[in-house]
Amino acid sequence: MLGILTSLSLRTKLIIVYVFILGAGGLITSFIGSLIVNDTIMNQAKSKVHHDLMTAYNVYDNQLSQIRNSIYIGASGRTIQACMKSDNRDMLRTRLQQIRNDVELDFLTVTDKEGKVFFRVSNNENNGDDVSSIQVIKAALQGRVAAATEIMSNEMLANEYEDLAEKAYLKILDTPMAKPTNKMEETSGMVLIAASPIFDENGEVMGTLYGGHLLNQDFTIVDRVWDLVYKGEQYKNRNIGAVTIFLWDLRISTNVRTRNGRRALGTRLSEDVFETVLVQGGHWSDRAFVVNDWYISEYYPIKNYSGEVIGMLHVGTLEKAYLAIRNRVILTFMGVATSGFLLIVLISYLITKTITRPLEEMVTVTQSIATGDLNQKVKIRTRDEIGKLGSSINIMVKSLNRMRAELEDWGKTLELKVRKRTDELRDMQAKVMQTERLASLGKMAAGIAHEVNNPLGGILVLSSLVLENLKDQDPNRTNLEEVVKQTIRCRDIVKGLLQFSRETIPKMSMININIILNNTLSLIEKQSIFHNIDIEKELDENLPLVMADDSQLQQVFMNILLNAAQAMREIGSLVLTSYFNSKDNMATITIQDTGQGIPEDIIDKIFDPFFTTKDVGEGTGLGLSIAYGIITKHNGKMSVHSELNKGTTFTIEIPVPENSTKQIS
Repeated sequence: MLGILTSLSLRTKLIIVYVFILGAGGLITSFIGSLIVNDTIMNQAKSKVHHDLMTAYNVYDNQLSQIRNSIYIGASGRTIQACMKSDNRDMLRTRLQQIRNDVELDFLTVTDKEGKVFFRVSNNENNGDDVSSIQVIKAALQGRVAAATEIMSNEMLANEYEDLAEKAYLKILDTPMAKPTNKMEETSGMVLIAASPIFDENGEVMGTLYGGHLLNQDFTIVDRVWDLVYKGEQYKNRNIGAVTIFLWDLRISTNVRTRNGRRALGTRLSEDVFETVLVQGGHWSDRAFVVNDWYISEYYPIKNYSGEVIGMLHVGTLEKAYLAIRNRVILTFMGVATSGFLLIVLISYLITKTITRPLEEMVTVTQSIATGDLNQKVKIRTRDEIGKLGSSINIMVKSLNRMRAELEDWGKTLELKVRKRTDELRDMQAKVMQTERLASLGKMAAGIAHEVNNPLGGILVLSSLVLENLKDQDPNRTNLEEVVKQTIRCRDIVKGLLQFSRETIPKMSMININIILNNTLSLIEKQSIFHNIDIEKELDENLPLVMADDSQLQQVFMNILLNAAQAMREIGSLVLTSYFNSKDNMATITIQDTGQGIPEDIIDKIFDPFFTTKDVGEGTGLGLSIAYGIITKHNGKMSVHSELNKGTTFTIEIPVPENSTKQIS
């Protein structure tokens, strides 16, 4: 980057400086302006939503007030009192039906002074049940007019009117970002209910009149609010506004739509709003996830007559609509700023031209001087800084003429000194490289002898001594025996590396290859290089036994598995498969990885002794050669298939004796 800047012309640099200063100022201004625009628009949206919520609350409260006033007026007259005394149910039905129709109540009922139902206009054959547990009715029995939002059970609703119980039923739908729940359905109903005492001639409470309106699946309030506030406004064929009534965290009345266009009844509240409003009883005013999109929202708790939170009233505006307005304003602002920026750049370009023209002439003169033509001279037109620079160049040319002769003499002397010093450095470098090679070989030899043989010998001796002192029933004996066994195996591996060319006779026995493969995995799969590798096993449970040396086969499998993990760079999948090839009478094992693969030009060399693609010090090149030799000594076959960037598959085949029995795990 520095080289590019130094190669630019002064004119370009001046323009870059102007552009940088203007650009930095423009970016800062645009950033601050964007923040101001965003805050202004979002605050305006929140203010509107708050105003909309107040409208919705007024509509909701007005509906409850209408029910309260109708119930109070109905209970204050003498007709209901007279009908109760004379038990004139026909006249009572007519009066109650009139009150019910005036305010479109879903149920209207008269109780006696004990709170037991005397007469229901909607279900007049179902009387005598006790409803005094409902808080507003309890208040009316005590002589007060009460109205509130209450939750009525499915049984209570069915007693009032059987259709109300069916209307209250909602299936709870799975909703993104909602609080987890095991509840699958809602049978209770949220009702706007009011109750008023009925007094006799002596001013004593002789009963109550109560009635209400079920909110479940009733859209009167939400649609009225939506018409008043949003008036059908849409954004990309979607309603901008959302109005919802919640029973606890369940939408029982809403104009929010699901993706299939249906009202989102049965969907639930997002979890963060749940904690704030329903648990803490607070007021939520912020963005919130509503069914399938983000809304700028306000949630207001709905409380029953006892002051307990039983639901919420929600009003929200689709956030995307305001984001689109914000983005439009910001883009317009950025467009104006960019146009001004480009205009200033153009003006800067024209101004810098008057400054750089004399400098370009000086550059032409200095380039000629650089080629060896010291007869050049800068023409001085001004006495400013640029003119002074031209005078300095002319003085420099004179000095260069004088120094040229001196430099030629020094050059000859310096050439001789450099040649001599170069020869000395070459000899020193050769000696250093030779010394480093000798030191590396010494460290490697000492490392193998001290870091491998000595610790293994110490582990084997100490483990054997501890093993001798353990009782046969000691739970640690099996583990320690495995330590001794694996230590001996490690010692044999080191011995095999040092005596690669010597002939080793396998200790043959009938073994189950699946068991050897599983034992090998148990030794290495907990190593860190296998932590991010998925291991899949597809082992034939009926694989026949084979005649083989279990320690040597374990060495083969371990070499291949470790190579696979390194080829995958410790991330990928490993598939181990075993099956019986009845055609060739072979027990076949395949080990497939998803590593980087082996290039085609070296795949035939991977079993050659001391051939390795690893960096110096990371491998001896003997692992696969030893494995190949072991399988060959078992009269078996070992082959490899690989594709670059897809993976490698090693296939091992070991002959099955004719009298072998199949091992069923």
